[in-house]
Amino acid sequence: MKKQTAQWAWLVLVAGCGAGSLPYPVPPKDAGVDAVSDLGVRDATATDRGPLDVSRFDVGDAGLPADLGVSDAGSDVVEAGSMLEGPACEMALALASSRMVIEGLTAARDFVFDGHGGVAVAQGATVVLRRAGDSSPITMVMSGEVVALRFTRNSGLVLAVLNETDSGTSSGAIYRVAPGATTAELRHAGLRRPGGLAIDSADRIWFSDTTANTVYRLSADADADAGAETMVTSVPSPTQLLIDAEGRFLFVARSDTNTVMRVAMASSDAGSDGGTVGPAMPFVGGFSRVSGLAQDECGNVFVADEIVDRIWRVPILAGAAVLVVTDVRGPRSLMFGVGDPFGPRELYAISTTDGTLRAANLVARGVPLAVPAR
Repeated sequence: MKKQTAQWAWLVLVAGCGAGSLPYPVPPKDAGVDAVSDLGVRDATATDRGPLDVSRFDVGDAGLPADLGVSDAGSDVVEAGSMLEGPACEMALALASSRMVIEGLTAARDFVFDGHGGVAVAQGATVVLRRAGDSSPITMVMSGEVVALRFTRNSGLVLAVLNETDSGTSSGAIYRVAPGATTAELRHAGLRRPGGLAIDSADRIWFSDTTANTVYRLSADADADAGAETMVTSVPSPTQLLIDAEGRFLFVARSDTNTVMRVAMASSDAGSDGGTVGPAMPFVGGFSRVSGLAQDECGNVFVADEIVDRIWRVPILAGAAVLVVTDVRGPRSLMFGVGDPFGPRELYAISTTDGTLRAANLVARGVPLAVPAR
């Protein structure tokens, strides 16, 4: 693949700052193995470093407001390792209504917050950056469909692109656009069908090839000599990816069985992700189409089921799924807000049916995705 010239200017700003009406479904259940029973032991209490005691993410870099949403009921929070336990977790809603935030998102596939009040949305081959107060959105155009996009903290925007007009079966690629740059640099080519993207604590890019049944890892640094590492080959048809806030697990959605798998990640030293992963274990299943994954401060994993208009919360210490949102039609690409006005207690999702971005307040804070460092 050739490097793509992006028709945009908004990274300069970044550097500077089939839904249906099916019957109510049976709640998804643990996919067969208690994949998270080893988390039942409470870790030593950590020193409070902010709204989340997560070593992999400096909330100061994200522009998080001091607090948005429901208060913690005036009680102290008890910490178990880096995950919080307390009123916010205990008050977690069984069902929440959503509100519309942005409309007119035709053909939206994915979105990501830039941490400074903006949201970038992948709409076909176009990525559109929207910010409050801007007279018009700022856009960039790739030569194929933008399947997924994520920010790294220091190395810019990462995009997974599928160009189905190219000849052959390996027309997918991973691109990086450095802060302030106007050219998309090719980082990895030859993907048959790009799936999900995730960024870990070391700013490394995790991406999946659904057809090749493989999850890879790549340095975000374009100057790095090493190519992509093959990390997971035991999950067929991998799509959505989520890295646990503490770097202990990689969650991978299987599109062939609509199941979420959990892969243990070894740690080479305290606070950093190691270079090896364990076997893939079933986490939760029974969905119609897994179309988004997110995590909150309590360790819960949220799963969007696009076909039946449902978003579920799955406790990381158990396996039972709880239905939390039902009014987002065709939900896709879940994440909690980062950077005012996108509240950290609100779970955001694209509605593929009506082309809107919607938000539901879920009391507990979310674990933010990576956002660019100022």
